[in-house]
Amino acid sequence: MRVERNAVRDNRLKKCEPIDRAMHRGIYIGSPGKDIFYMLPYLSEEQMQEVAKKFSKQFPIVPPTSYVNVAACIRFIYGQFEKQGILRSQGDFERMRNEKLDWELSRKFLGFLYKEFEKRNNYYGLSMLCEMEGHRLGDEAVINRDKNKLREMEEIYNKSVEFAYKCNGYKHLFSIYYWMSQYFKKFGDEDEALKYSKLSILNACKYYHKYFPNGEDYYSKRLFISFNYIKKKGYKGWNDFYKKYKKNVKGKKLKRVLEKIGKI
Repeated sequence: MRVERNAVRDNRLKKCEPIDRAMHRGIYIGSPGKDIFYMLPYLSEEQMQEVAKKFSKQFPIVPPTSYVNVAACIRFIYGQFEKQGILRSQGDFERMRNEKLDWELSRKFLGFLYKEFEKRNNYYGLSMLCEMEGHRLGDEAVINRDKNKLREMEEIYNKSVEFAYKCNGYKHLFSIYYWMSQYFKKFGDEDEALKYSKLSILNACKYYHKYFPNGEDYYSKRLFISFNYIKKKGYKGWNDFYKKYKKNVKGKKLKRVLEKIGKI
């Protein structure tokens, strides 16, 4: 099967009946996240629990090679169809600040899903849920200048890392710290932003070689952002580290270079 834009395309699908009112006939990247989001207002609590139970049985337990589709699915359940929330651009920040953010039903459903994952010891699922809730809490914290939400974000992100250790979800062992650093930076808490920028790099050096994303340049840009921030803040002992990284890293070389840096 192949992907075209945000849907799966395959000649065999012509034999399938379209799912009434489902996004892209019910076959799209992130399925069934959007369908669940649009369905939530019509479901009773018992029906939500039933959907969560069935959904949990189909959710990956072993971390896949790419997290993109799984992450999109959970993000869509929040009704967030744009990636990265307020961090993607100043335009997205302004747009979301002017919107009435209401994730009450989404959080209710995802709470039921969280309990199902706990019953099944699905640590990958729990890690994904914590990551996506961390994003939403970060959005709320920055938009509303809410320090309590910011601390909630930090706690739930760290839970995502804890669950990732239990299922060898290597990507979350460094990317979660990156997102924390960016939200703290956006909030204006430079000390915490510096702390998590450092952790994102340290864990990338340890675990990046165990995770092979399709878009290495995408991840290298994140790490460059972390290095630049640390350099800008004059963190002692990191200038040489930064220079060596910047000199050697180019796309596909990232894995090999990080392995070398990790031994320093």
